[in-house]
Amino acid sequence: MKNKLGLSSGFFQEPSLENWKRALEAGFTEVELGMSAEEDVSAILQKASAQLSFFRSAGLNVSSVHLPFSQAYDPSLLDGAARYRALECFQELISWTGDQGIDIAVIHASYEPIDDAERAARLETAVASIAQLGEWARGRRVRLAVENLPRTCLGNTAADMLALSGRGGHAFICFDVNHLLIETHAEFYEQIAPYMITTHLSDYDRINERHWLPGEGTIDWAELWQLFQASDYQGRLIFELNETSAPSLDRPYSPEELLAAFRREAGIA
Repeated sequence: MKNKLGLSSGFFQEPSLENWKRALEAGFTEVELGMSAEEDVSAILQKASAQLSFFRSAGLNVSSVHLPFSQAYDPSLLDGAARYRALECFQELISWTGDQGIDIAVIHASYEPIDDAERAARLETAVASIAQLGEWARGRRVRLAVENLPRTCLGNTAADMLALSGRGGHAFICFDVNHLLIETHAEFYEQIAPYMITTHLSDYDRINERHWLPGEGTIDWAELWQLFQASDYQGRLIFELNETSAPSLDRPYSPEELLAAFRREAGIA
């Protein structure tokens, strides 16, 4: 398997140096640093800087950040002044990301819920926002990746994602495999594959997002892995879950068990 393996920064309940070194020994070399949804950018960056130093001291590569998402951090806001504030904050966070040599910034196209009556306008606004942020990111040596989302959020279909990313012209795509509630994985992936640069991997029940251990839900991991192989996907495999997210277990699972579960379910020797 040529893809680099990574974990989201919230994997461990107790994020000790020992625990993260264990993850590295298991084969997880990458971390996606989740930024808090504090409205004060300086507070977000203070926490992010401390986390970055921590992960690097454990020998891990922070190769992406997950930009904050909340009612304030929403690129689809129809209130012009509120949207302007959100974009200014996103730009500052993306600039920090580039300054740290981090390559990818993942963004949500909206918060939720999105009312049907506003959906078209919200989508149009989000497309314009992401085009602006994507250009800003390129100037800071960062690739912006829009994440597909569940429920009423913008980005809940491949059509939404192609519009939001501008088919790679505005931004790239982060494929969260536990967010699809409308299309199948094959239907979705066939359309977005050329623009995908990163992933969020976890299992679910197709009723809602769950962020479960592979094998705990309904995803056909062997089919999904074949789709990745057929398109020659060479990007990172980032697991966005935590060590307690296995309904069948009454204990936390280890990074080794996570990797073993993924390999077993995907049919990787």
